[in-house]
Amino acid sequence: MRPGKKTRQRGGDNSYWTSYSDMMAGMLFVFALILFAAVYQLVDLQQKKTVELQTKEAQLSTQQSLLIDQEAELKDKEELLAATTLALQQQQQELDENRTALTSAQESLSLQQSKIEEQAALLAAQQAQIDKLVGLRSQIIEDLRDNLSNVGQRVTVDRKTGAVTFESSVLFDTGKNEIKDAGKAALNSCIPVYIHTLLSDEYRDYVGEIIVEGHTDTTGQYLNNLALSQQRALAVATYCLSDEMTGLSDADKETFKSILTANGRADADPIYNADGTVNMDASRRVVIKFRMKDSDMIDQMSAILEGSAQGE
Repeated sequence: MRPGKKTRQRGGDNSYWTSYSDMMAGMLFVFALILFAAVYQLVDLQQKKTVELQTKEAQLSTQQSLLIDQEAELKDKEELLAATTLALQQQQQELDENRTALTSAQESLSLQQSKIEEQAALLAAQQAQIDKLVGLRSQIIEDLRDNLSNVGQRVTVDRKTGAVTFESSVLFDTGKNEIKDAGKAALNSCIPVYIHTLLSDEYRDYVGEIIVEGHTDTTGQYLNNLALSQQRALAVATYCLSDEMTGLSDADKETFKSILTANGRADADPIYNADGTVNMDASRRVVIKFRMKDSDMIDQMSAILEGSAQGE
């Protein structure tokens, strides 16, 4: 009976260990499944991470390329901006230089305009003075012509210059330098009227010179004609200041003397006939003429003003 109990106990132990083995095998299988699932998930996750990483790397590479392109574009724009800035600076410098030059030119133009206005005012004043003196000269000539028209001697008064011309035959014999009595009478008739007109209160301050000129015809040698013309001019001037000259006070003669000159012109200024030949009789003459004060300036200014008027 006892041996039978031992047999059942051994059989029960085997069953126990079999169940335990099955349980362990099942647990191992479950663990393997779990491990497999974990490994699968890990691999899948790693693959996903790898794909995600590759995607991000691709995106990063794309962004890096884009950044490089943008940096290159930015660099180009910076270079363009620098070039534009330099060009603007150069243009600004040129503009400043042009503005400075324009300001200088405007100042120069303003200065020139001021000078032109000053010169215009001066010319206007000179023109007014010239007009006054020219008008005064014309008035003197008119008065001389009127006052000498009744003298009755063989004298002529030039309409333009007021020069009084005595025929040589009235004053001198041919080839002589001594004044004839008829010539003295002619001078006594004409000179006081001439002097009183020129040295009147109205004209005295404007008359600068009275000139006695002797002229000959073209016959003979020049030096002989020059000497004769000078001697005749001097003879007339001397007589006008002498005591024989009637109609002039000592004060008149002193004033006359202060502005009197005598010149001989020989045959340098003959009188011509209409056919171009020399008029010998008319060429032998004594001329008394006057000059206004500043007459040279008047002549020059008149020429300048006439030239300006023609240029306009």
